[in-house]
Amino acid sequence: MAEMKKKNSSNNFVKECMVSALMQLLKTKPMSEITVTDITDKAGVSRMSYYRNYSSKNEILIDHLDGIFSNYMKMLKEWNYTGSCFDYDYLLECFKYFGKHQQFLSCLLKSGMGDLLLNRLTKYIQKTFCPSAADVVMYYKIQAFSGSIYSTYVAWNERNNRESPCKMAEIVCAIYDGIGIP
Repeated sequence: MAEMKKKNSSNNFVKECMVSALMQLLKTKPMSEITVTDITDKAGVSRMSYYRNYSSKNEILIDHLDGIFSNYMKMLKEWNYTGSCFDYDYLLECFKYFGKHQQFLSCLLKSGMGDLLLNRLTKYIQKTFCPSAADVVMYYKIQAFSGSIYSTYVAWNERNNRESPCKMAEIVCAIYDGIGIP
């Protein structure tokens, strides 16, 4: 058991090195020009480590983004949150969490890969707040809400997160206030 924990910890370190390397490389060139060798050299890991963990460069970002959302879901579960995604308290935690991961999320957006964030955000919100597609009205409300949260985050990011997470939660609540959102 201790050996497995050590292996997982080592593997997580290798993955973090590759995420960090890819983020640094994306600051200077587009994804299409980045090679596996560029990533492994910058990360200080072997090509074998890369191929043991990933089948594509995008998968590095997707895996990291999934980890971010997985940890957020775990945090919500520990918080025992039972409200709506439209509530101030939820939105405040959401923008705090976005702020915590701003460097990575900003890198995605600047690299033209914001669709990864939008897809994962929509999937997460749908799974958390409307797991059954039977409620068609709520399903579409969640779809619209996910898109608006994504667009709001993109705008916030473009303004270098000048507004606090509290202010952003207030703004989003004001947008949805009085339009029939439960």
